[in-house]
Amino acid sequence: MEYVRSVLLIDDNPSCNFIMSEFIKLADPNIEVFEADSVEDAMEILANLPVCPEVIYVDVNMPVLNGFDFIERYEQGYLINNPHSKIFMLSSSLREEDKLRAMGHSCVKDFVSKNDIDSFLQSTLLKGVA
Repeated sequence: MEYVRSVLLIDDNPSCNFIMSEFIKLADPNIEVFEADSVEDAMEILANLPVCPEVIYVDVNMPVLNGFDFIERYEQGYLINNPHSKIFMLSSSLREEDKLRAMGHSCVKDFVSKNDIDSFLQSTLLKGVA
């Protein structure tokens, strides 16, 4: 199995970023993990990286700017040059309207419950998996 080389975690809850980071390192300790606690922080990280992370996990509900704000900014500034990056939207509540809205964006590969991290994480880190 070949894993992606880089991941960006976007969540205002440091515990969620820590847990996700630890799960990622268990899958493959060579994956470079970038953590952002806001959309603004994530955009700054993306602006300073030479290559966009292959996988991005973004929380839906965050203060100030939310996960949908990130998706819109990503589509405007990064999608054209990074069509193969995979974005997964995470939420602690799976509101159907949020899922429909998320899946309306071509760059979003799935809308997943944070409670299911252990069952979806490893497969989303594999290269070539949509």
